[in-house]
Amino acid sequence: MPYNGPINNPPAIGEAPFLEYGYVPSLAMGIIGCMTFLLVCGLQLWWFVKKRGTRSVHGLLFFACIIEALGYGARLYTHEHQFSGMSFLLGIFLIQIATILISASIYKSIQRGLKYMPNGDKLSPMRVRSMLTVFIILDVVWVLMQIAGQYFWASAQAAEIVNATPMFAIGTSTVIFLSGNVLQAITIIIITVFCYVILKRSTKVLAMTSPETIVPHIKPLMAQIMISLGLFFIRLLIRIAEGAQGAYENAATHEIYFGIFEYLPIFAIVLLWAIRPLHKFIFPLGHPKYHTQETAQDATTSSVSGSGLNAVEHGAKA
Repeated sequence: MPYNGPINNPPAIGEAPFLEYGYVPSLAMGIIGCMTFLLVCGLQLWWFVKKRGTRSVHGLLFFACIIEALGYGARLYTHEHQFSGMSFLLGIFLIQIATILISASIYKSIQRGLKYMPNGDKLSPMRVRSMLTVFIILDVVWVLMQIAGQYFWASAQAAEIVNATPMFAIGTSTVIFLSGNVLQAITIIIITVFCYVILKRSTKVLAMTSPETIVPHIKPLMAQIMISLGLFFIRLLIRIAEGAQGAYENAATHEIYFGIFEYLPIFAIVLLWAIRPLHKFIFPLGHPKYHTQETAQDATTSSVSGSGLNAVEHGAKA
């Protein structure tokens, strides 16, 4: 079904000839989005400043919350200026770019957890640093495809109203948008499988680790990461439904779906990591710098150096 909402033809300079969201963003949704993400932003900043060793993760989440709040601010502007083309572009760009930082923080938390595990590099099916680089780059590409697809379908609809020639047809734009979401969903599934493999392998490693050795709470950490990935996947499902139905169909033109399936899962992720921050999993007794009990890294290092000393002593006696 084609767009059948209000028309603004001819549009003023800087305005679109129709409602590019397919609806007028509500005042309540904009205010709730801004306030809640700014609130969690404060919690993420607290953990960023307060706790060593996890600043990369909480720094990413802090900036993600700031960008999300700015995106909802753009939606608030669109509430008052319904045909503003720039606020629409800023709204979809900021809210979706923030998800790159959120997914990157999830991938980074895997790397931080494995760093303090005995033989942590061997627990992952893929080299941890390579995994971090590859999947962040893929997420950037998939999200840019989603933004481009959504912008192109709005441009195509505008061109149809004013009898102009669009860069891409609505159908092509929808395919770009849909492809970006499907590919990102596949990426999330792969990462979830990796987390499950890490979880299973860590059981064997922990069974062979000395009870006196301080190790991360890797199982609860992997569980929280997989919950976060599941919430992210829910967001992608509604976006896949929007692309499958087509531009300006039911799923894309009702803000209630956006609020439940896009706002809530992302907010739940950043809130979860604010309530259960990373340091509680990887530093159960505080940062290693501030305690003397043997850590998993120290245990591995001492065992290697001990073996070397024994070999030297044996050679001296010979």
